[in-house]
Amino acid sequence: MKKAKELLHLPIISISEGKQLGIIKDLIINPDEKSVNYLILGQDDWHGGLNALSYDKVVGVGDSAVMIEQKNSIIGLDDIPFINKMVPLIGSQVITRGGEHSGVISDYYFNEENGHLESLLIHSANNKFFLPIENVLYLGKERVITNESSSEMVPILETDEQFGGKTENKSNKKDALKGMLNELILNELPKLNKLNSEKDPDTNN
Repeated sequence: MKKAKELLHLPIISISEGKQLGIIKDLIINPDEKSVNYLILGQDDWHGGLNALSYDKVVGVGDSAVMIEQKNSIIGLDDIPFINKMVPLIGSQVITRGGEHSGVISDYYFNEENGHLESLLIHSANNKFFLPIENVLYLGKERVITNESSSEMVPILETDEQFGGKTENKSNKKDALKGMLNELILNELPKLNKLNSEKDPDTNN
């Protein structure tokens, strides 16, 4: 699983030619498929204009570069089918089906093997939380609509971001279990002490 912003500014390198063909300037989402469909490429100095690379042409996504087989996989922006439907996603407003504003998408996680979205990273005031992609009803250029209300979204810890929110769910369950256990101990301990005192009256003398 990869974070979208981790790909920004990575070089695109052709395996057959061994050349850098540009750097990644943006990722474009197909809202119908809920997946990364294209990478937008440019140069460090923005000279030479922008081009695109279909994500299915990507061979490998590493920490240092994105690899493709050959240079002719690069196409012009005008050659992207249904380009008007594609969305950049980062910066989109998040609205619930009940009309609540939940925040703004600051990043997202996707499967680097097939480009499918996994979860959205949302900023709301001073909170940060994950929204699983299965809870998204609509992806658009300006807003995303979700079936989950803000009150149902659990804020995450900064250290859990690398896991796309998956470890946070486990942590929440563990904390909830600890809370239930502590409550049980606090409620039952006085009862046990009283029961022991009644069984052994000599201890009160």
